[in-house]
Amino acid sequence: MISSFVLLPLITLLLMIVMINPCLTLTCKAGYANQISGENATTEICKSKAHYCFSVMCMEQNYTSTALITWGCSGDADKKGCEQFFVNAANSALHSTKQRCECQFGDEGKDMANEQVKLPEKEKPGPIPTLSPEALEKSIRCRAGYFRGNGYGTTAASECRGGEYCYTVSCEIISESFTFWGCSLDNDCEEVSKFLAFGQKCQCQFGAKGENMGNLNFDSPNYLPMKGKIQIEFNELPIPTGRTSRENANIFIACSTIAFGFLTKFLLRPMMMVRVQ
Repeated sequence: MISSFVLLPLITLLLMIVMINPCLTLTCKAGYANQISGENATTEICKSKAHYCFSVMCMEQNYTSTALITWGCSGDADKKGCEQFFVNAANSALHSTKQRCECQFGDEGKDMANEQVKLPEKEKPGPIPTLSPEALEKSIRCRAGYFRGNGYGTTAASECRGGEYCYTVSCEIISESFTFWGCSLDNDCEEVSKFLAFGQKCQCQFGAKGENMGNLNFDSPNYLPMKGKIQIEFNELPIPTGRTSRENANIFIACSTIAFGFLTKFLLRPMMMVRVQ
């Protein structure tokens, strides 16, 4: 029989471990920010395998108007691997070689060590470039962007060169809900689902052919915060020297999707234009 002099200290120690353990969980800033919608972030209690708070900022060359930040938790502090992943993903999605990303990691076990990273100041717009033949193509305006089931995401009005339909598509990807807004050449839900969700089952709504903002007032899923449901006024995006508003919009939306795909360990294909073969 165990003596009470031994049992009581053991019970006390066990209770202390149980009570203290939650305090050992890492807390980090989690979310994202871009120059269109500002910051959409919160405080997150990380999973037990996460030991570092991290942030990554991506932009095209030195165009600060394209900057996007993602904050979150990480199990390691592989700066080179993190930056290589984001650079490759962004360049691949945007068919570019100009994306630059910088990852920063806080000290191991340090809470909120990533909260100091902020968006840079935007450069002043330069002269509007001469419109290229591509920019003169027929276009429609659509609500574009996405939201995750946890409420993170953003949408904005954007030009859709060569598109015919504005859509809203809700999908389940790796047991998480995603809703996408964008444009496509056809109103084929199966083909759009293949592109956005790798064939996972999705529910689609399409506006009328050629209808501007045809997806603006489609019902948003219940999990979206109120700011995800408000109507959007179209405003011309800032145009730095040598770039069009269309290019800026693509970068913001595509990089947002890439960043959150990384956080869920799954790379989404974040192109606004779905080209149906």
